[in-house]
Amino acid sequence: MDFYLSFEALIGSLAALAALFYFFRSLLLETVIYIPEKTRHSWKNLQILNRSCYCSICEILLSDSKDVFCDCCGVAAHNPKCMKRADVYFKCKEKWTKNKSTNHLWVKGNLAHNLVCSHCHEEVDYHGSPGIFGIRCCWCQKSFHDDCFKSYYGDDIKTEKCDFGEFKNLIYPPSSIVAARTPGAVRLHLTEVKKPENETWSPLVVIANTKSGSNAATEVISLLKGYLNPIQVMEISNKGPSEALKLAVKSCPTNTRILVAGGDGTVGWVLNTIKQMAIQPHPSVAIMPLGTGNDLSRVLGWGPEPPSNLDPLKILRSIQNANPIKMDCFDMIIKQHKRLSLPKKSFSSKYQIYNYFSIGVDALVTYNFHKTRESPFYLLSSRLFNKMIYFGYGTQQIIQRDCEGLHDNLELYIDDKLIELPDLQSIVLLNIDSWGAGCKLVELSNSCDDGDKIEHSISDGMMEVFGVASSFHVAQLQVKLSKPIRLGQGRNIKITLKRCVAVQADGEPWLQKPCDIFISSTGQVEMLQRRY
Repeated sequence: MDFYLSFEALIGSLAALAALFYFFRSLLLETVIYIPEKTRHSWKNLQILNRSCYCSICEILLSDSKDVFCDCCGVAAHNPKCMKRADVYFKCKEKWTKNKSTNHLWVKGNLAHNLVCSHCHEEVDYHGSPGIFGIRCCWCQKSFHDDCFKSYYGDDIKTEKCDFGEFKNLIYPPSSIVAARTPGAVRLHLTEVKKPENETWSPLVVIANTKSGSNAATEVISLLKGYLNPIQVMEISNKGPSEALKLAVKSCPTNTRILVAGGDGTVGWVLNTIKQMAIQPHPSVAIMPLGTGNDLSRVLGWGPEPPSNLDPLKILRSIQNANPIKMDCFDMIIKQHKRLSLPKKSFSSKYQIYNYFSIGVDALVTYNFHKTRESPFYLLSSRLFNKMIYFGYGTQQIIQRDCEGLHDNLELYIDDKLIELPDLQSIVLLNIDSWGAGCKLVELSNSCDDGDKIEHSISDGMMEVFGVASSFHVAQLQVKLSKPIRLGQGRNIKITLKRCVAVQADGEPWLQKPCDIFISSTGQVEMLQRRY
């Protein structure tokens, strides 16, 4: 009898432990958007603004590196005492509200340069001199001189509702955000996004990776929070993009726009997550190039690198005016070769390719660079320093030649046709005509005088395949002193690797053991192409 009681107690304990395990597991894997209940200021270092400001409380000029401003509304402070007083006296942006409309949120002083008064149409900042004068709505960005503000509104200051101004199509109004607290939960979280009364509404979700290339992502986040609802601007380096994309899911069936602030790897990460979450309609994706190569950004017109001075107005206007364009997506299935010492079991993995896939010397240089960047001794984070490391590893391969004889250790099939390979150290498969930080292989190949041109498009379901003879050949291609080895063009590609070699997919490298690689077109994603 005691045995059965003990056994039942054991089963009960195990069941309780299992329930506890799945409870904590659900908390860890939960992709919800938490919403603050109180509207507090979001203090950031003043150096992000790159201009002078005055303390909104004691009105002294801020000059210390520790001075702060609220990146949501623009209020500034110079010590903890003033920060506490600002939290009491100055209201910040509401992320959500139960009201059906939003009032203007007026902030006095510290206006950005070149703002024009909405009443007299003259500059508000008095020839660039900072100070606690002028007033601005941090939702619609309407700005006024102090006297013009009183003349313009009179007694209707508190009654006029904000229409969110120039970027109303991009902003999630606080009245559209529905928040709730589930039983037992401590924090509020997003449950629904209601479509505002705006037929042209196509909201923007900003996804920034602070680990991409340089530290500019932090600046992008802070600057865009001042023009959008802060809830729609998110950092993903630790949590991944699924939480941010939950906002896009809640916005369906409205076509949501996504701004990815990061490198090619971050863009691929976001696109893969959109596919895994099956978000329909597919969000239109724009890019703020913060990585080292930024090849996809170059092709879509967003540039090779971020501007030296980030202008949130230019960023948002470019996104608002960008053209949607379809881009091919390719499935890559890798089937490992079986070993005699292992059970007869199939080892396979699947990847998505949007930009390019390469095998050989260029992938090896990228792999060595990534190992260096992940080292605890890697302290610098800048595009110039990254390029210097790339150059160093590329120069090393001119002498060391680790990928020599690659053509003898693989087989290439394009649309089921075996390709006879010349002596080469790398094979590059392109969906976009930009590889290795801006090298245009299709354009270089078409520049020769033999009259045989390649028809290239990112929407034709085909990949262009080229060979590279050596690391020195890569350098020649970068400065347009040579042309690539043209191997073919096709929809279905198979590569058989007979030895371990470095590979990279969209700039993400690894060492690949002997295997069969199958690449085929699997559909399209929607991107945003910048208008000039």
